Parts: sequence; C-alpha cells; structure tokens
Amino acid sequence: MSLSTVIQNVANEAGYTVSPNIVTATDTTTKQLLAIAQRINREMFEQYPWTKCYASGSITLVAGQAQYALPAAFSYYQYDTFWNQSNRWRVLGPMTPQEYADIRGFGLNPTIYQQFQIRGISNDQLLIYPTPDAGVDSNVIIFEYIADRSVKPKTWTGSTAFAANSYCFYNGNYYQTTAGGTTGGTPPTHTSGSVSDGGVTWTYYSGAYDKFLADTDTSIFNEKVLEQGILERFAEIHGLDSIRPKFQLQLHEEWSRDMPAKVQFAGTMRRNQIYARNGIATFGTYI
Repeated sequence: MSLSTVIQNVANEAGYTVSPNIVTATDTTTKQLLAIAQRINREMFEQYPWTKCYASGSITLVAGQAQYALPAAFSYYQYDTFWNQSNRWRVLGPMTPQEYADIRGFGLNPTIYQQFQIRGISNDQLLIYPTPDAGVDSNVIIFEYIADRSVKPKTWTGSTAFAANSYCFYNGNYYQTTAGGTTGGTPPTHTSGSVSDGGVTWTYYSGAYDKFLADTDTSIFNEKVLEQGILERFAEIHGLDSIRPKFQLQLHEEWSRDMPAKVQFAGTMRRNQIYARNGIATFGTYI
C-alpha cells in the first residue's frame, strides 16, 4: 500500500480532505499527515529489531589501519555478532570508554582477541584494537546489523516513467536514477555501480532509506498498523476523542508475528487486553 493510499485512508476515516499529491502538497492537513506518517513509521522502526531490517556487514583489515567505514545503511549493530572470519576468533566488544582509556593510558593489550568500538560521526566509525598489523592483514571481520531502511521505493517495472533523482526497488536491492526516463525491459540486477535497463540508467544504492520520498513509496511494516498510528496521533492533535487507542497493542502483535519463535513479555496491561495472544506472555499489575 503506497504512502498516498495510507494518507488518503486516514483522511477519509477522520473526515478530512487531503491533496492527491502527498509529498509535494502545500495545504496544512496533507503536510501534517505526511509529517505524522514519517514520525510513526520511524517509531515503529525504532521500537523493535525487525527481522526485515537484518543485514550482514564485513570489513577487510589493512595493516596499520585502526578505523574502518561502516555500511552506508548502518543503524546499530546486533550484539555479539563480530567475528574474524579468517581465523575464526571472536572480536570482543564493544569496548567501553573506560576500557579504551586504559588501553591508551597504559598501553596494555589484555587479550589475544581483537576488540572493537563504534565511535565518532565520520564514515570511519568502527575502531579495531589492537591496530591490525601484517599478521592479520586482509583478515575479514564479519558482523550483523540493523539496516536503516524502513521505507521502500516503488518496485521496478518495465515501460514505467521515473522522475530524475528517484529510486526503485528490485529483488531486494535499492537503485537510484539521476536522469530519469521511461524504463526498458531489463530489470537492474547489479549490486554495485551503474546499469541500464534499456531506457533508464540506475545506480546501486547502499545508503539509508528511512523516510517517504515519493507518493509511491511504501512502509516495510503492516500498513494497517501504520494507519492506526497516524490516525491516533492526528486525532490527538485535533481532539477527535472517538478514536480508540490501539496502535501500541497492534504493534506488539505485529512484532510477535515477526518473531514467532520467541515469547514476548508484557506487564501492567488493562484487563480488557488479557486474552490469548500469539507469542505474548502477560504478567504484572493488571488495571
């Protein structure tokens, strides 16, 4: 379901009129609903480590180099997933500021294992200690992380017009076009560099995609849950008291479906919410 459809559905239910063009709209109601959609979708992304956002990363060690670039779409790392694939040793971490200060202050090397710390705001944020030497040159460090991609552009199809500087999605990959045009008959398949589909030249895009940039963009999450979140926030702002709050409950249910092998725990629930729920065990104070 596209952003345009989600916003139109919410507006219809709340009894408001919105522009048919969401991202470029200038009227207050449409702009407000777009802003709320961006916020709610982001909140959904940040509330749980969704399996749809799982990604794998790797770096190749270079002798004398301590800091390395993280993946362009990196949001945060999965705990305890750093390994040196070349020697099959765990990479310990993250180092605390105190641990790293001790290393710098005393010049200690307390472990035979490599350690890591994610730091700074530049592209080179992954620090490996001890600084790799010739003995580990070309070793590969692998890790798991959460990709900052809670939104998808529309899926590539042939004979379709794309504007300049727009994006498409195909077979798990994101692509961007500078010039735009009408697509040909060969879908983009490269995972690096540029490729032509016979009508539009696409460049593989590895960065974050964390907000709606076009009316045809879609959320990676359940659209009905997204709609409920937008509707509740909009109703709160406009004093529409008849809207029953159930966004958080629906979001928890969606998470339990996303992780069916795990039991999630929830406490301090209202009595009218105590019923059989997939993957949910309730305990604590009931009101």
